[in-house]
Amino acid sequence: MTRVNTMRLPLLAFSLLTLAATAYAGVTKWVDADGKVHYSDQPPPAAVKSQKSLDIKTSPVLPKATSDSESRSMAEKDLEFRKRQVKAEEAAAKEAKDQGEARRAKANCEQAQRQLQALQEGQRISRFNEKGERVYMEDSDRPQAISEAKQAVDSWCK
Repeated sequence: MTRVNTMRLPLLAFSLLTLAATAYAGVTKWVDADGKVHYSDQPPPAAVKSQKSLDIKTSPVLPKATSDSESRSMAEKDLEFRKRQVKAEEAAAKEAKDQGEARRAKANCEQAQRQLQALQEGQRISRFNEKGERVYMEDSDRPQAISEAKQAVDSWCK
């Protein structure tokens, strides 16, 4: 057991030194032949106009503390989330309703067009009377039915 711990100690020391060296790595600012400014942790090429080592220490950036008056409470955030969720659900329901209405309008348009085509081609059209008996359309009634079918096509097929 002590052998394992003694093997870990040099590894731990090496890791800490490596981290410390990278945390305080120097940054060099240099200007190239074209006058462009470069920042690098690597040494600049030989042909540079000017070079300056910058002493930059990296440290974690902590978030700015906000006061209670600046930050919103969790209850307010939850309420806003629920409002957005309700609006999204309403929008989805409206979209589904609109799509359903569009499908019904398309089906009614197609049916009205088929009815008009059948009337114009002279097919025999039958209807049911008050007694439930099938009655065939007379040729004299066909122009009236064609005009009604055209109105149906105009109203459904926009």
